[in-house]
Amino acid sequence: QVRRDKELSLDVSRRLQHMDEDGTFAQIIFPTLGMVGFSGIQDPALAGACARAYNRFTAEFASADPKRLRSTMLLPFNHPEVAAEEMRYARNELGLDLAFTNPTPPGDHAWSNPDFDPVWRAAEELGVVVMLHESTVGAGPNAVGINRYAGRGAMIYLCTHTVEVQLAVMDLILGGVLERHPGLKVGLLEAHLTWIPGWLQLMDSKFGAGVMARDTALPLLPSDYFRRQIFAAAFPEDLGVREVIDAVGRENVVFSSDWPHPNLVPGEEPGWLDVVRARDDITDDEKADLLETNPRRWLNL
Repeated sequence: QVRRDKELSLDVSRRLQHMDEDGTFAQIIFPTLGMVGFSGIQDPALAGACARAYNRFTAEFASADPKRLRSTMLLPFNHPEVAAEEMRYARNELGLDLAFTNPTPPGDHAWSNPDFDPVWRAAEELGVVVMLHESTVGAGPNAVGINRYAGRGAMIYLCTHTVEVQLAVMDLILGGVLERHPGLKVGLLEAHLTWIPGWLQLMDSKFGAGVMARDTALPLLPSDYFRRQIFAAAFPEDLGVREVIDAVGRENVVFSSDWPHPNLVPGEEPGWLDVVRARDDITDDEKADLLETNPRRWLNL
């Protein structure tokens, strides 16, 4: 079934047919092996050329119905000026307004390092949503636990898919990125949700408003920056959805099918929408927001 779905996903007409049958209006298309990204290429011209080739390819694939097939651009974040230039090309010439990166920054710099400001500035100016989406097989050599837990898939999964995203959220907030770029929108994909309330509560209670980022005191609580600029995608059966809605607000959560990955609910069907609809911890109004209203707002749909 998984192999059939992956083959189907490469046929654009069959993909659209599957979406109709599934009741899905739009899909956000992430790379597969491309999740390794181009941030490991040291030559800036080569890294930029690879990004340009991929972005042209994915835009052409989605051109059959660009309103429903929403491709994400790839950028060489280890070369911020090149990444910003490619972002402008992909946005203005190809119509792409979603960007993918691992939550682990390339090299030894934090995301809040001034070197990355050209990318955040371009994303804010162009209305490009930056999507943090980890991949265990594509995690970089500096990802948390990648060497410490080598060969232990479960541990590496938790480190890359949740711990690294927590660090990225901390960095973007306490490092002042979201304060300097209030129009920047950031998505957390395949990162689950159970950690969000406690992580924000800890930052609020420990540091509150007024924590120093560079030479500036942040005027808002960490949770306020999250509410204003960050959203998280939940799997249909994810734990913590209720808690995040209560702690942060339902405006900051969307549901994702993660297709063509196998359904994470044991056994055969039901489909992902059936799983969402069967949840008794979320009201019908909340489900409508998480399935339609929020994705439209956060993802420029």
